[in-house]
Amino acid sequence: MENWPNTHTKINFLIMGLLTILFFAPAFAVEYDVETIESVSIIGSKDDQKSLAGSGQIIPNEDLLKAMDTDIQKILTAVPGVYMRTEEGYGLRPNISIRGTAIERSGKVAIMEDGVLVAPSPYTSSAAYYFPTTGRIHSVEVLKGPAAVTQGPQTIGGAINLISTPIPNAPSGKFVQELGENGMMRTHAYYGGTSGNFGALVEVHEHESDGFDSIANVGGDTGFDKSDLMFKARYESGNHSLTLKMVDLDETSNQSYVGLSQYSFQQNPRQRYGATAYDKMMNDGEQTSLTYFGDFENFDVTFTSWQNDYHRDWFKVSDFNNKKAHGEQDDINELISSSNNGSANAQAILDGKLPVQIEYKHNNRYYTNEGYQFTINTSMGIHDLTLGYRDMEDSESRVQAHEYADQAADGSLSPLYGYIGLNNSNNRLRESSATSYYLQDTMDFGRLDITLGYRSEDYDQRHRRWSDRAGPNLTMVRTGPADNRDTFATNDHTTQSFGATYEVNDNVTLVAGFHEGMTPMFGTAPEEADNTELGIRYSEGTTDIELFYFSSEYSNLAAECTLVSGAACNPDESAVFSGGSADVEGLEFNGSWVLEGGNGISYPIALAYTSTDATFNNSSESDYFGVVAAGDDLPYIPSSSMSLVMGFLTDNGLSGNMRLIDVGSSCSIAACGTFNKIHAHTILDLNLRKALNDAMDVYVILENATDDEDIISRAPSEGARSQKPRTIKVGFSYKF
Repeated sequence: MENWPNTHTKINFLIMGLLTILFFAPAFAVEYDVETIESVSIIGSKDDQKSLAGSGQIIPNEDLLKAMDTDIQKILTAVPGVYMRTEEGYGLRPNISIRGTAIERSGKVAIMEDGVLVAPSPYTSSAAYYFPTTGRIHSVEVLKGPAAVTQGPQTIGGAINLISTPIPNAPSGKFVQELGENGMMRTHAYYGGTSGNFGALVEVHEHESDGFDSIANVGGDTGFDKSDLMFKARYESGNHSLTLKMVDLDETSNQSYVGLSQYSFQQNPRQRYGATAYDKMMNDGEQTSLTYFGDFENFDVTFTSWQNDYHRDWFKVSDFNNKKAHGEQDDINELISSSNNGSANAQAILDGKLPVQIEYKHNNRYYTNEGYQFTINTSMGIHDLTLGYRDMEDSESRVQAHEYADQAADGSLSPLYGYIGLNNSNNRLRESSATSYYLQDTMDFGRLDITLGYRSEDYDQRHRRWSDRAGPNLTMVRTGPADNRDTFATNDHTTQSFGATYEVNDNVTLVAGFHEGMTPMFGTAPEEADNTELGIRYSEGTTDIELFYFSSEYSNLAAECTLVSGAACNPDESAVFSGGSADVEGLEFNGSWVLEGGNGISYPIALAYTSTDATFNNSSESDYFGVVAAGDDLPYIPSSSMSLVMGFLTDNGLSGNMRLIDVGSSCSIAACGTFNKIHAHTILDLNLRKALNDAMDVYVILENATDDEDIISRAPSEGARSQKPRTIKVGFSYKF
């Protein structure tokens, strides 16, 4: 597969960034100065979080530096009401839910970087298996509650905004180098500064590993190699600024979506089937944005234009063509289910003890996401008004094909052969054109603030298919108008929100809110839910505490079929299935304290806890949800989750932290059978850091210190997966 952009383009990109910075370097001041954050945030500062008309949380850079996490799912355990499902152990393709939204591929959460939607195709195919590289992220914002009406298009649960590394005021940079078990190596470096009206930054993030799984019978690499290159340039004049941002990304992962049968998991939870040896994820993309900010006398304006192009080809096991020979179903998920139900033949096929032909599929997709958006903010008397508008287009183009390999009775695999281009649903184009706007008014009545919000979404969608077959290089081979399907759909949807905060005294604030949420579903009516929250905030000195009750009442829980869901539906047909009405409610607690000890030692503590009850209200049956009975739990939403971080900080630069993550039980599907259960499990991570001087730190991190082998997900539905084993990594960080 020919990747774009090529290596030559990347080299030119890097040279351009370095030359820009070197051009300004002679005029840079000598001292290290405070960073200027030109990125677009949705919450703002910690003080803004405390006065937010709804629940939300900022994870600042200093918190990210404690554990040096590269897995967004571990970072987000600090935020109550957020649930995760692990996929490959490294957080490359996270599955995130906020307050009970469907967890699969984070498709029902608005994912942004610097205020711009970065899901490759937010309206057409939000569950596209892309997430920004967490290791280069400067800070994280999570927005829940009625304030989420300002984001979208997914507004039921909320939004996650990742803030990239800002351009510093003075010449400065950072170099981070990590080494770890299983051939893990991570390099993160950036340098930038400001001279007069101009500023620039270039950043590189390289991350690779050989993987922790082994492959039965044939061996092979189960790791990944991922690289990001970012360049920023900013021009400032008075109260106006213009910022250009460019990101180039590339990844090759020898990863598989296939889990293990219960028998295989008991034998070795960290071994993959030999049939998955050819599984590989290849993706690459480019992101460009141009942001203008203007501070006028009576109002502020932020305008951003962006274009994101993303390509991925996940080449992976599809079927075993063995039905006639061995009396088993072809689909690998059905084989795992058959093995769980006692079929010796199914287990033998999975173990590579019976000869079969294996069918692999190129899940080859091209995505686009481009548009512009602006916000205008002004204050008039007691009113703080914000108007936001977005105009964008996105698309998903599939050009898919099959290849084959023979598995012998000794488990060995033949080379790949028999390339077959596919057509119809495997050669299709889906497109969306959307406009949206919102109006938010926060009224200040002294101790009482009331926030009203209104959001409008208007989007047109088109679905086309061709009979042309993909060529050997997976290029798009469409020769004319769609000859199989050409359908249109139009949706116009509005939502409202209400939020209120009441300042009881300098330390205590009461919060209440209601908002109508929606998630666009391709070609049909959106998913809808009414959302309520009630909360209290307490803040004094170094103590901050929040307690929230939340409720989401779904009128039509909806889902679109994907292969990894393990459902009985056909993922190529793009059908949307309804699970009927459902209720999600729970309690969220978030607290942080700093205890002062003797001899210059302090002890920071942070606790995030969520208790959730998420159930279907009615019985139904569909290819996606299966047989659902009223009262069944929603998949993958645990009854409780908790993250406890306890640490110490000394005057001599030595610090350490313990993070204990405890996740309650859940199920992979509503009709929870024996092999759909995910039992409660815990994860213990430890880290120790020493500042050698003002510029250099050294650190050591121990993940999964107890080396637990619990089942932490079943995806597809019965395929068991374990967490990453106990892993140690060491590194140093140097500021200059």
